[in-house]
Amino acid sequence: MKIFLKIITIISFGFLIESCKKDAGFTLGCTDPDAINYNPDATDDNGSCIFSNSYLLNGEWNITNIEYETEVLTQTISGEANDAGFWSFQYPENTCSNSLSFVTDGINILGQTLPGFPIDVSNNGTWGLSNNDNTLTITDDQTGAVSIYQILSVQENICFLEGQIQTEILTMTYSVDVEMQLTKQ
Repeated sequence: MKIFLKIITIISFGFLIESCKKDAGFTLGCTDPDAINYNPDATDDNGSCIFSNSYLLNGEWNITNIEYETEVLTQTISGEANDAGFWSFQYPENTCSNSLSFVTDGINILGQTLPGFPIDVSNNGTWGLSNNDNTLTITDDQTGAVSIYQILSVQENICFLEGQIQTEILTMTYSVDVEMQLTKQ
């Protein structure tokens, strides 16, 4: 019986505190208007704001690091490059532009090392998110080509993506597997 009375007292005390908050004009909720669960009636932030990756991607990003791998003439070319370009995402317009430029490591053919191949990809297009904001789909305005990237991680100032880019090497089109680190400008 004592335990029952203690439980009733604790519950009653909880209701009393909550009613005092309501009387004092407190409404808990997300107070950040950029969050997808923004509550315009909230007067006190409860720390539960949720941001869409769309909002987080908005802005100018430097491609600070890219790891790449492809096969050219039956030879695997892989490596990494730094300061490899930029990506710009506009939200809520869902338009984007990018410029990716780096030179691959050299390729060894029959005992001779050939110089690396330049990778230069630039386009403008539209973008969208799917798969719980974890898949980034980009459609090029000129060619209609669709590129799909997995968002490995995105925060306010850093983003990690993996996917494929299409580029021309030795007059042939190749798919290059990439993992990119983007840092917001």
